[in-house]
Amino acid sequence: MKKITYLIILLFSFKGFAQVAPLQDYTWYLEKLVINGNDFPPPVAYQNSYTVIFEDNNPSCLFDAPCYPLNTDLTYNQNQSFNINNTGTPLDCGGVPAYAIDFEEIFMEDFTNLGLPGFNPYVYTFNNQSTYIELTITNANGVQAIYSNEQLVVVSKNKLQVQLSPNPVVSNFQLEMEQGKEIKSVRIFSVNGKEVLKFNETQSIYDVLQLSQGIYFVQTETEKGKSIIKIVKR
Repeated sequence: MKKITYLIILLFSFKGFAQVAPLQDYTWYLEKLVINGNDFPPPVAYQNSYTVIFEDNNPSCLFDAPCYPLNTDLTYNQNQSFNINNTGTPLDCGGVPAYAIDFEEIFMEDFTNLGLPGFNPYVYTFNNQSTYIELTITNANGVQAIYSNEQLVVVSKNKLQVQLSPNPVVSNFQLEMEQGKEIKSVRIFSVNGKEVLKFNETQSIYDVLQLSQGIYFVQTETEKGKSIIKIVKR
C-alpha cells in the first residue's frame, strides 16, 4: 500500500513539473523591467517587439529589440540560473524613435550590462497563470525582466509623441504633447531606477534645479500609455 501511495505522489510530482515549461519551449515577450520596485514597460508603440529566445543545443539566446538586439552566450547552472558570457549587438537604430532607444539603453545598462561581469548569475522562475506562463529573470543586482509566453494586448498602434526641451537640462524643461492628450503624471528616475521627482499635474515648466548633474529618465504617462525619455542634467 505504501508503494502504491508513493507511486501516486511521484506521478503527481512529475505532472507538476511538466506544467513548468523550460526556457527553450517558447518565444518570450517582455512585459516590463522592474528596477528598485519601479516598473518600466516597453513603449506602447513597440509592444511585442522585445522578445527573448533561448537555444538548447548551442546554449545562447537572442534578446530581440527594434534598435539593440543582443546575441549572448549562456552557461546554464544547476540552480535554475544561467550566466551571460558574451554579448554582441549590431547597433542598428535607423528609424527608431528616441523614446524606444532610451528604453533599450535602460535594458542594456541595468539588466544585461552587455554581458560584462557583475550581473551574473541570472535566476529564472516560472509562474503559471490561467492562460499563459510568466517568466521572471532576475540578475545579481535584483533587476528583473518579466516575460510572458503570450503576446501582450496591443493598446494602440499609434506612437505616443512626447517632445522634451531643452535637453541637456539646466534648471527646467518643457513637454509638448499631441493635441488632446492629457498628462497624468511625470516621474523622473535616476539611472539606478530610483524615483527622484514626481509631478502629478501638467505644468508649463518642470523644475529640476534640485537634481544633481547626471543622467535621468523622464517617464510621462497619459491615458494612451507611457513614454520614457533620457535627459542629461547639467
